[in-house]
Amino acid sequence: SKPHTAKTMSTTSAPPPPPATMSKPKAIPLVPIPTSCFDENHLPSVLHQPDPMTPEAERQARRRTCRFIEEAGGQRCLRLPRVAIATATVFFHRFYAKQAFQEHDRFEVAMACLLLAGKTEESPKKLDFVIRECWKLRRKAQQQQLQNKLVSGGDSPNVGGMSPTNIMSSPSSSSGGDLHMKSDEFARLKERVLLLERVILHTIGFELSIDHPFKFLIDCAQGLSKKRLLEYNPTKKAKLVGKDGQPMGKPQQNNQLVQELAQNAISFANDSLHTSLCLQF
Repeated sequence: SKPHTAKTMSTTSAPPPPPATMSKPKAIPLVPIPTSCFDENHLPSVLHQPDPMTPEAERQARRRTCRFIEEAGGQRCLRLPRVAIATATVFFHRFYAKQAFQEHDRFEVAMACLLLAGKTEESPKKLDFVIRECWKLRRKAQQQQLQNKLVSGGDSPNVGGMSPTNIMSSPSSSSGGDLHMKSDEFARLKERVLLLERVILHTIGFELSIDHPFKFLIDCAQGLSKKRLLEYNPTKKAKLVGKDGQPMGKPQQNNQLVQELAQNAISFANDSLHTSLCLQF
């Protein structure tokens, strides 16, 4: 008979069976990465070679283009809501916090910011309409600048783009001043604005949600009135009069005071958008 041999047991145990229900992995908290950092001495336009800008010239370019965005988006041109104009301005500031004015025409960037902000704030405008209205506004501003230059006899600041792609120097603008929608220049401008829209999205890291202070300011003014921390105390000589010519009661006076306070606060917030304050805080 064959000798009995003991079977050797394996020292490695079999893996445990999988649980009936797999637990979901713990969510990893996402740390928001700032899309824009601001230091006026280290901005791309200031460090650009071989033609760097001074910090003062960089601030002036921002300020002038922000005025252009505000006027182009207003009721006389694109008729965008106030929040969309503010969003376009923030997009513009964040874009030039990482890009140089010397490499991108600031007015074409402004058009792309208005186009993108209209989509973001659910008030989209057609590209042809945006280009046409911005073109008219820019043309009007340059004609006014030329007239002022002829009257004063001196040099005036450059309101055109700071890059070679200056759309106002095209042949189509010298004939009648109008940009024809079927012209080659209009087609090239459309391509540049659409391309800049994608460049802006990549530059700002696709961060399209902007927290504006407008609603907070209104709520704050109303909260002060409800807590009676804000009341109108007229002097004997100064009395508020309503539309009917009769003196206002105290509730009406307080309501008007809240409206004036909120309006003044919103005006300060709008003026701050002409500066780089939105990049610093």
